[in-house]
Amino acid sequence: MLSGWHMTHLPVRIRSRSHPWKVVDEVVVSWPTLTVEGFALVPRIFGTPFLGHGDAVVVTTLGIEIEDKRQVQVKSRRWRMEALRRDQQFRRRPVIDQTGQLCGRVLDFLFDEQTWHVTHLIVSRGILGDLVQGALIVPIADIMEMGGQVIKISRTGAPLSER
Repeated sequence: MLSGWHMTHLPVRIRSRSHPWKVVDEVVVSWPTLTVEGFALVPRIFGTPFLGHGDAVVVTTLGIEIEDKRQVQVKSRRWRMEALRRDQQFRRRPVIDQTGQLCGRVLDFLFDEQTWHVTHLIVSRGILGDLVQGALIVPIADIMEMGGQVIKISRTGAPLSER
């Protein structure tokens, strides 16, 4: 499992070459379906290169490998701004437990690089709470409700340091 944060700034390599070709700028997630759509690469002047997931895309902790440049689409600046807006609406969303107590806010996510599904949410308890107790890692199965302005979970997740 990889986190969105770990994927940012990783190199994208074409398999036939040894040097990096592009760099990952953002992980694009479809939050209603909890799947990773792909990766927005470092933007160019007139568009954003976008690498969707597929059979020929290999994701590792050291970077992404692709067959050739034709796998990368160029999306408009408007698309990029809309994707970032949707992502920001979900991130920093409050997470509450079944009693209504605030557990923290969504900080990041973990996803399975084989299925491209989000498997866990990483919930921040704030700077001091994260330093003292660690961030929470909440399995997707523990989410009771995602609609509205809060995410409701069935139980408090384990601290990230215990995983």
